[in-house]
Amino acid sequence: MVRVITQDTYDEVVKENIEEFDMSPEEAIKEAIDQFEAQGVDLTNIIKDLALGSGDKHLVLTTVKKLKELCSNNENGTLIMNELDILKAECSKDIAHRVMAGKAGAYNILIDLLEEKLKMYKFEENEENKQFVVKILNCLVALMEVQPDLLDKRGVDLIDSCLDLENDEIIISTLKWINECCTKHEINRQNLFATNIGKKLKILLGKSNVQLLCEVLQVIRKFTLDDDIRVEFGKAHEHARDLGLLLLETLAGLMKKHTTPPLVSELMWTTSTLLVRHELCSRADLRAELMSVLCDNYDNVVVVQQACKLITALAGNDDVKRDIVNGGIVPVIVSLLGRHSSNAPASALILKCIAALSLREPNHAKQFFETGVIKAIVECIKIHPNNSQVQKNACWAIRNLVSRCREYNSQFHELDIEALLNKTYNKFNKEFGFDVKSALRDLECDVKFEEQWTGRGGEIEQ
Repeated sequence: MVRVITQDTYDEVVKENIEEFDMSPEEAIKEAIDQFEAQGVDLTNIIKDLALGSGDKHLVLTTVKKLKELCSNNENGTLIMNELDILKAECSKDIAHRVMAGKAGAYNILIDLLEEKLKMYKFEENEENKQFVVKILNCLVALMEVQPDLLDKRGVDLIDSCLDLENDEIIISTLKWINECCTKHEINRQNLFATNIGKKLKILLGKSNVQLLCEVLQVIRKFTLDDDIRVEFGKAHEHARDLGLLLLETLAGLMKKHTTPPLVSELMWTTSTLLVRHELCSRADLRAELMSVLCDNYDNVVVVQQACKLITALAGNDDVKRDIVNGGIVPVIVSLLGRHSSNAPASALILKCIAALSLREPNHAKQFFETGVIKAIVECIKIHPNNSQVQKNACWAIRNLVSRCREYNSQFHELDIEALLNKTYNKFNKEFGFDVKSALRDLECDVKFEEQWTGRGGEIEQ
């Protein structure tokens, strides 16, 4: 069991090492850390780089205290902004500084200040008021990184209000704040989604600011995550479905306008996360765009990976899959596998794409065979013998390609595929041994499957 201590306990030990054992600050800190770690204490949330043990002398605490006083006394805005800069810098150091700031009440101070400055900005949209709002938002982003629990109803309402503003800089900072609030926090995602944020995101997708568009796309993806281990059942699928119905046509339109990175990668990544249902795949007619993107960004491995994710997602609908193949994508995919075979993540995604496009489609498989896919797959297996994802996806691709086209098995055997897959099985049999055996079976190799479930031989009771 992991043990934890308070910041005060740590500070007292450091102070004791300095005063009673005549250690230098550096020695005192090292000794305290060694002592607590030997006892199994988790120091993740402890600020360790201070020589003095007095809690009220931590810069984080003095800054929060001073910021509260300045706001209460309606002091000069410049003084407040200076303290905001210090607080942001401290929170950006590590989680320990952020936790201390949160416990000291920094969140409520920033929310109060944001409410006040937003009213001022709406009354008079000048540069000074805008910069003040942006600085507060950026400070909230730094404070809430990896601690989204701080968000409350007031914060949700302020996010909703900020998204209604016309200023791109404020909106970008707000979107970054949303990203932090939604990371590993299902309740925050649901509360924000309940504000009808989808419609506002759709409006923002009509902007021309590339940075803003990228931030919007990241927020959309956040709502499709299921990464909060504290919640038994999340709503990632429902969010993806609703956003897909609302945004897919808009995203497809953007892909027609933007075919170069970084925006095209973000667009394809986001679109693929929304294709969670069969009918949604048919709403995104992207055949021409995908061909154009892949041809224009042939050497860009990031774009290629996202394009393969999107094609794999679209292939979940058989009619869409046939349209994609009929559009002439097969030679491009095979060529990309050869071009990026040295890159393991790219190879894995391209192989998965091949498996998806050839699943239950012998005509598609024949097109792949005619464009040299066999040699390209075998080459990937040889280049990445220790990469489980490449090996597994290669097995899927082989199985789907030859399951209805056994006449091509001999070409695989000429390249010693059986020996290669046996090596894969010996290395990864516990992870995906069944997939390797399935590929060997459809290649008509000698393979023995283990019976997974057996009866006990007794008679069925009437």
